[in-house]
Amino acid sequence: MRSSSRRPFYLNLWYTGEAAARRATAANTVVGSHGMSLTFGNGATVEDWFGQYFVNNIGAGRVDVARALADQARRLSWVSPSSFAEVRLELTRDLLSVLPRRLTTPQFGVGGSDAIENAMRAARRVTGRTRVLTFSPCYHGDTITIENLCGLPLTPYGDRRPWAVKTSSPYELWEAAGRDWARANDLALERAERTMARHGAKTFAAVVVEPVMWMSGAVPLSPALSRGLRALCDRHGIKLIADEVVTGFGRTGRWFGSQTVGLVPDAIVCAKGMTGGYAPLGAVVFERSWGEWLRRKGFNHGLTFGGHPLGCAAARATIRILKAERLVERAAAMGRRLRDGLEALRAAHPDRVADVRGSGLLLALQIEPGRARRSRPHVTAAERVTALSAAARQAGLLLTTTGDGSGLLFAPAFIVTPRQIDRLFGVLDRGLAAI
Repeated sequence: MRSSSRRPFYLNLWYTGEAAARRATAANTVVGSHGMSLTFGNGATVEDWFGQYFVNNIGAGRVDVARALADQARRLSWVSPSSFAEVRLELTRDLLSVLPRRLTTPQFGVGGSDAIENAMRAARRVTGRTRVLTFSPCYHGDTITIENLCGLPLTPYGDRRPWAVKTSSPYELWEAAGRDWARANDLALERAERTMARHGAKTFAAVVVEPVMWMSGAVPLSPALSRGLRALCDRHGIKLIADEVVTGFGRTGRWFGSQTVGLVPDAIVCAKGMTGGYAPLGAVVFERSWGEWLRRKGFNHGLTFGGHPLGCAAARATIRILKAERLVERAAAMGRRLRDGLEALRAAHPDRVADVRGSGLLLALQIEPGRARRSRPHVTAAERVTALSAAARQAGLLLTTTGDGSGLLFAPAFIVTPRQIDRLFGVLDRGLAAI
């Protein structure tokens, strides 16, 4: 007879390889969260310094958001996305109060991946073209279609789509540009223009770009690259789509990352911090003329739970809190404090820290590889990052890495305190000295 005490097992998203085979234990099963802390089944608590993949902006465990969700569930728990619903109209008004003025027409979904697909399909609908240009590396979602936009190798069971075209990102060109970010951004624009010309610029429906590219390690677009992409799209009648799934709703110290880098998109895609993680919701918000065209001509795209009333209620509560507690401004202030401290670490450990970059509370610490010496073999940046992450975990801090593992990413909740930031500096300083 089989034991009834066997722990259940399910596949953990975001993990691959050896980590995917882990089993649930009291030590790795999260049972609670509050503020920016996670509590595990064995009673251990850690500070989460990546906001659970950039979602947690207002802090976890807020009674006011729970109350808003309960009130909405009692009033209208669900209604078809094809119906007008009061809470969706109210959320639209709330969004218009914080969005860049030319963006007026939202279409709500479930999360970031389907919202990106929504924007891409809308661009193909209005332009009559098929190709979509993205930077490499980047991240725009995780479906069998959208992974084609991510500038990463497809999964072995993926399906390559020839309309998805990649061009080199500033991060990919940084070393070749002598670690000069302005030059790397200029080169990225030149590459984008050449890539479009090679495929035929008039075959492109859209350019999709993150204002601050987290996969590359919090690399912001330069103002020159932002302007250049806008001019390139205008010249060829291409839709410019800003993927603000990570950078939206205060993460960069402005309401939207596009405002931080001077990007003027035709549409913004939102998710993650839009609801503070309290319920699933995504949206693409079109500029006025594009939205009106889709309204007149028709645009058949949507999922059953798109624009779920509880997700809309969570988004409304999140926007209210961000405004009332001035958390966007706090993200900018705490981001400056965090960046200053990271720069001080770079000055103290020049042979270990290669770069500090990012905006607001989306920052990265790029680590130098260790040079081989007579008594010590070469150590990769990723190996050093692994050692730093392990040291931080021992100290009760949960960190995440850049896409290639060569740096640490920091994206805490906006309620992070100066004391918590200073504690992080102490842990990193000791860890850098040790490696």
